[in-house]
Amino acid sequence: MKTKYSQTLKDAFRQICGKTAWALLALFCLVSCDDPYEGDTFTIYDMQPASTYLSSREDCSEWVNIMKYADLYNAVNQATQYFTVFVPTNDAVQRFYQKEGVSSIEELGEEYANNLVKFHLLADTLDQQSFIEIDGALPYKTVSEDELTLSYGEDGTAGGLQSLYLNGEAHVSELANRVSNGFVYILDDVMTPLTESVYERLCDPERPFSLFREAVEATKLNERINVIYKETVDANGLPITQKQNFTVLAVSDEVYQKDGINSLQDLIDKLEAGSDYTNPTNALYQYVAYHIMSGAYNLSKLQAFDTEGATAKNWETLNPEGLVKITEVDGVYYMNYSVEESRATFLEDESNIQAKNGYVHQIDSWMPVAEAQPETVLFDVTSYDAVKDWIEAGNGDFDEMKYQTVHSSTEGNADISSLGLYDYYLNNPSSWRPGSSKPDWFIIYFTAKSTNDWQNAENHDFLMLNLGNNGWITFTTPVIVKGKYKVSMQFGNAKSMDFIHNAESGSNGGQMEFTIDDANTKTVSPYMSSDVHTGGSYMFTSTIYDEIEFTSTSSHQFKLVMKDPAASTNSNYRIMIDYILFEPITETTEE
Repeated sequence: MKTKYSQTLKDAFRQICGKTAWALLALFCLVSCDDPYEGDTFTIYDMQPASTYLSSREDCSEWVNIMKYADLYNAVNQATQYFTVFVPTNDAVQRFYQKEGVSSIEELGEEYANNLVKFHLLADTLDQQSFIEIDGALPYKTVSEDELTLSYGEDGTAGGLQSLYLNGEAHVSELANRVSNGFVYILDDVMTPLTESVYERLCDPERPFSLFREAVEATKLNERINVIYKETVDANGLPITQKQNFTVLAVSDEVYQKDGINSLQDLIDKLEAGSDYTNPTNALYQYVAYHIMSGAYNLSKLQAFDTEGATAKNWETLNPEGLVKITEVDGVYYMNYSVEESRATFLEDESNIQAKNGYVHQIDSWMPVAEAQPETVLFDVTSYDAVKDWIEAGNGDFDEMKYQTVHSSTEGNADISSLGLYDYYLNNPSSWRPGSSKPDWFIIYFTAKSTNDWQNAENHDFLMLNLGNNGWITFTTPVIVKGKYKVSMQFGNAKSMDFIHNAESGSNGGQMEFTIDDANTKTVSPYMSSDVHTGGSYMFTSTIYDEIEFTSTSSHQFKLVMKDPAASTNSNYRIMIDYILFEPITETTEE
């Protein structure tokens, strides 16, 4: 039974609430029956635009037919918009039709064709050099708002240009054919568009997850991970639709059987789970929740660490106190390496199973809940999917602004106050703005340019705040394992902000008051640190708490209050936060 897209791009762009998204909506005319660009002339310079180029190739004629049937042929031909187009050959399309049990695109319907083309299309450019340097996910989502991954197949040496595969299923046979409005890559296979949730991926008949799926259903967590878009409101009460992403660490029936678990009841008995499986305190619920992360993480993301030299990282799960610790040992990535009963590795050939709302990875252990172990937590205060979606939807202050990306000649700013990510209070903010023509933004996402030291910030970005004296902001930290920690913050400084470090022009040195969970109050002046470099754009680290103890494994409320009169009076006053770092303090015993 075929699953067809029921989501139009009009709805998808409404979900990310971007002004430029509506411009792209008009650009593609994806919900219109009439092509507004028909008859227009698009050829510029001495090159052809993408669609015209494809029409000149006999081996791509069926994809051209699909583009025309989807009302996207002329949209992709525009000279004013740049694309990267992944195009299957005629042979690839015919094999795809055979797999789908049809003989033409018309049998699948116009809506399906529309989404099929969008799944093979980036509204940005990737040249050959940038493409072959990718390790894992492509830097841009498709026009269908999906993530594509690049990998090397077994038919060539790693790094060989003849062994490149998109989404593990489409061999790339030609790289980066230059056209006047972008690049065209030729594929020997059609990529299957994503329509299923991670829960539906677990239900695929060919997947060996029947027992694990039963456990997910018994806890009703299947209802949560089956949701792709959720209706909610922003901080101003305006309706928005947010993408819900999950990563599932799935256990096969064979792995369960090796531990004597042959049925759901066997698993319940092994966990001593009782009967109220939908209760978050129930052992079965906690076990299943422990295998689900909130967020879409492919293996390359799960196998990356926060700080230089780190070899481990704790990952949050839907079990509030259950953290999965991923550790690299001799080139192998383990979950819960130090807890033998819960130790697991990824079955890499059976992982990176992509869904519309995340990934499924198969693991080699039934992986019961392990007691969380302390680990360094680097909290990038702007690293949220909501910020990424907001920027990608065109809400930056220039059209080409990218999330967590260094720009060559300019800095990027975006107002993110309405996303509901932070509690904050403004008290007579200064007259500073991120540019003379910018509006009154006070909670600002900022990404660096390549000509100053800010490009070396974590993920190349900052949160810029103009709160005013006694204005404040509260961050909800990631889950932190109970124990003692040193807490520090990395800030940014600009030449125009040197007066804070020097306690001049009405400033008392950038005094700030910090609290964690409405206690542990500490007054610090980070910008007076000896590590502050003046006269340019630099970063520095300031210790906020030499030692603080968390008595439970949980997230915490981290509050910053401005206590500097100049925060309301000086036209250059703002602060720049890169990240908050929690480093565990290891107790040593004397002999």
